[in-house]
Amino acid sequence: MRRTIIVSAVIITALSIYVFAGEITSERRKAETLAKADNILGHRYNPPAGKPNRFYDEQTETGPPDAVIYSYTANYVVELIFAPDGSVARVEIHPEALLYSGNWSSVPAGAELSRAALQSVVESANALQPLGQGRIKEAPNGCFQSGQNLYCSDTYERAVVGHFHQEKSNKKEMANIVLREISISYRQSVSGVVEDVRIEGSQRQLKVAGYWYHGEKPGIAIFSDSAIGAVVQLATFGCAANEKVCIAIPEESKSGTTK
Repeated sequence: MRRTIIVSAVIITALSIYVFAGEITSERRKAETLAKADNILGHRYNPPAGKPNRFYDEQTETGPPDAVIYSYTANYVVELIFAPDGSVARVEIHPEALLYSGNWSSVPAGAELSRAALQSVVESANALQPLGQGRIKEAPNGCFQSGQNLYCSDTYERAVVGHFHQEKSNKKEMANIVLREISISYRQSVSGVVEDVRIEGSQRQLKVAGYWYHGEKPGIAIFSDSAIGAVVQLATFGCAANEKVCIAIPEESKSGTTK
């Protein structure tokens, strides 16, 4: 009995040291990234006095994301959102108004990004954390269109770059297409033992290294077949530390997805 207690105490101590070491590594990586970001992105954003708390989705998030915000233009900000390991999960460029309302109706009329912003943002993000090889599609080519909205997605080796545009009129001319938002979601590898399994709606979810994951759609083999104790290798895009569950794909897959 005494030997069992001693062995258990040793295991618990070892796990505690491992978790603590992981937290130190995560914080160190984040600090190094922020030092880079301060040089690349410039001034950090100062919220106006009297503004309400930052908007977040209570259905999908546990609270405001682990993020640092930088000023970009008069109406826009750059938001760095961090992954559990301290690396960058997402770089998002969106109107400042969305920090508080989460609704495009609150965005000032005429707020838009320059046509050169996409390339500039990709270059800055690449200097911050490499994206790898990829191609940029120029809207409206290769984009999904819904009404006057254009949703474009460019796949890189280590990230997916989404850019949202709108048409000012029905004329199919580049001058009538404006860039409204950019989101860069970095690929993260997830390897480990399945700690728990649960069913939420039609999705079977796996808990790996303390975080929950599910597939893009129900029925993906690794999610429907893996039992507790199984070793899995997944990849996820843009998964932030505060998310309740993240979309993932099997590690061997070369396709990408955003959250």
